[in-house]
Amino acid sequence: MAIRVLIVDDEPDIVDLLSEILVSSGFEVTSALDAQGALEQIKAQIFDAAIVDFNLPDMNGVMLHRQIRQMDEELAQKTLFTSGQMQTDQALDYYMVFGGGFLSKPFEVEQVLSALDKTING
Repeated sequence: MAIRVLIVDDEPDIVDLLSEILVSSGFEVTSALDAQGALEQIKAQIFDAAIVDFNLPDMNGVMLHRQIRQMDEELAQKTLFTSGQMQTDQALDYYMVFGGGFLSKPFEVEQVLSALDKTING
C-alpha cells in the first residue's frame, strides 16, 4: 500500500513538482492550494505525512499545523514544513519547538525524498 502524502502549497508549480517527485517514487499524493482545502482533505481521508508551506494565503503554516494537531496528532508529527525563507520569528520558533522536518525552497529531488523519509520514519 502506497504512503499517502498531502501537499499544501499555494504555488501550483511547487505542488506539481512535488507531486511529480513523489508519484514517480511510489507515493500516493493529494494536494491543496490553501489551508482550508488541506483541512477539508484531512477530514475526508487519512494521510501518512504532510508537506506544508509556511506561507499560505488563508493562514500561515503554524496556524494550519495547530489545527492538524487537533484533528490528527499522528499526521501532525509527520509534517514536513517548506518555505522559501523563514519569514517570521514565530514560524522559526514554532518549527524549533515542534521539531518536524524542514525543507528549504528551492530543493532537489534527493532533498525532498530524504527529508520526507526522515519525517515519516524518524
